[in-house]
Amino acid sequence: MDNRQALGYMLLACQRLGYSKEQARELFGEMDYLFDIYTEEEAEEKGFRWYHSLEDDR
Repeated sequence: MDNRQALGYMLLACQRLGYSKEQARELFGEMDYLFDIYTEEEAEEKGFRWYHSLEDDR
């Protein structure tokens, strides 16, 4: 999957969740930036580490 395809999935998720255009634009910009600073492996590791840490915050 390339970055544009991943952004397409993200935009579809925004649509399904009822995000406003501004919210979708903000998320789009952040994801586009993150594609440039993290490798795919780094993004996977760091993203899931953060996600799983949310369970520890309960």
